[in-house]
Amino acid sequence: MITRIEIDGFKTFTRFSADLKPFVAVIGPNASGKSNLFDALKFLSKLAQTDVRQAMQDLRGEPRELFRQTSRGIQSKMTFALEALLPKQGTDDFGAKFETPAQRIRYEIQIEMKNQPQGIFVTHEDCRIIKGEDDKISFRLPSKVSRSSRKNSFLETETDGYGSPRVFTIRQDGLAASGTSKRGSPLQLPASEASRSALSTIATSEFRHLYALKKLITGTQFLEINPTAARKENDRFEEKKLREDASNLAACLSEMQRKSSTENRPSGAISDISADLSTLITQVKHVRVLDDEKSREYAFEVELRDGTSFSSRVISDGTIRLLALLTLINDPDRQGILCFEEPENGVHEGRIPDLIEILRDATETQDAHGDFFQVLMNTHSPAVMRVLKSEEVLYADTIRTIADDGVSETRTRMRSVAPDRTLFDDEHHLYHAKIEELLRKKSGGI
Repeated sequence: MITRIEIDGFKTFTRFSADLKPFVAVIGPNASGKSNLFDALKFLSKLAQTDVRQAMQDLRGEPRELFRQTSRGIQSKMTFALEALLPKQGTDDFGAKFETPAQRIRYEIQIEMKNQPQGIFVTHEDCRIIKGEDDKISFRLPSKVSRSSRKNSFLETETDGYGSPRVFTIRQDGLAASGTSKRGSPLQLPASEASRSALSTIATSEFRHLYALKKLITGTQFLEINPTAARKENDRFEEKKLREDASNLAACLSEMQRKSSTENRPSGAISDISADLSTLITQVKHVRVLDDEKSREYAFEVELRDGTSFSSRVISDGTIRLLALLTLINDPDRQGILCFEEPENGVHEGRIPDLIEILRDATETQDAHGDFFQVLMNTHSPAVMRVLKSEEVLYADTIRTIADDGVSETRTRMRSVAPDRTLFDDEHHLYHAKIEELLRKKSGGI
C-alpha cells in the first residue's frame, strides 16, 4: 500500500504531501483537486508500464497542460514521491517466488519538459529503503514490518560533473535458483534523454523490491463504472480482471464463481456479493451468474425477495455500480489499491453507513503476504462525511496565494481532521463540523 504521496509541478499541486492509511476518503467540493490526486496516481501507474508520452496521453488534457501553471507561465518540471509498504512476499510473472526483506521503501521520479532536445523526459529516479528511525508511517500496523540494513539504493540517478543525469543505476537484489543472493554488476541505463522510467523496465524478481513496487503501483485500479457497458454480456475470452468501466463485469463474476465454488457453497464468492448487495438494496435476494453454452457468453441477473428476477439489461444504474464495486471488493484475489469516485451514487442515504463499513472492513486486515488492500475514495457528500472516522478524512480545497516575489498561484491542499484543539493548524487541519458546513455551501467555501 502507499503510505505517503508527494507531488510538485503536476496540475494544481505544488509542494503537496499527504499521509495515507489503508482507508482514506478525500472530501471536498467540485474543482477542488480530488480527481487530480487520482490522476497523479494513474500517471505514476502508467509511467511504471510505458513511455512518458503514452502515459500522458492516457490522462485528461494535453501533455503540456499537465505541468503546473502560474502567473509566470508553465513549470517545466514535475516531481513525485511515494512511500510504500510492500508485501512480505510475492510471485513474479514467471512464477518465481520472492521475499522482500525491506518492506518500507521510498520511490522518487522527476519528469522534465525540455527545449533542447525538445521533448518530455524522465530526468531523475531513486528508490531506497526507509530506515526505522526515519519512518513516520501515520498509522499503527497490526504486525511487525520487515526491515533491512541495506545502504545502497535499489535504483538511483548518477549525474555528470554539472548535475545533469547520466545513467540510471539499477541493482540486483533477488535470489538465484540456488537460493543464494544474486548481486551481479549493476544495470545501467542512459538517462540523458530517457523517454521512459527505469522502473518500467523491471520484469522479474531478480530486482525483487523494485518488482514488488512496480506491481503495487501498476496494480492500482480506477473504477469509473459505465453502467451501459457493465450490463453487456461477455464472451468466454474476455479479460477476467475488472476493467475501469466494468465492461467485463459478467466475465469477472463467472470467473469468481468458478474459482471459489465448493460442494457446500456452489456460488462461492458470489454469495458474499449477494449478501453485501442485499444489505445496501434490501429488495435484492441473490445475484445469479448465467453461462450460456450455446452462445458461449456470460451474463448475470438479480433475483428479488419477491421471487422476480431481472436481467442485467434492465437493472438500474445504481445497482450496476454497486454490483461492480462489490465484485472487486469480494474478489478473493483482490490486491493493491482501489481508487473510486463518489461511492454514494445509487445508494439510499440510509444505507451509506453500511456501504462505508463494507469498504472499511475490506482494508482492515493484512493478507497472507503481509499486504493491505487499500481503498482511496473521493466524495462531496455530507452523508458520507457523517459516518467517517476523523482519521479517515482528507478535506480538499483550492486556494490562491501570492508569493513574496509577486507570483500568484492556485494550488490544491488537503487537510486532515484535527485530533484536538491543541494541535489545530488552519493550513493543515479542520474540524469535523466545519467540513460538513463547507460541504453544504453551494460554492464549497475555503
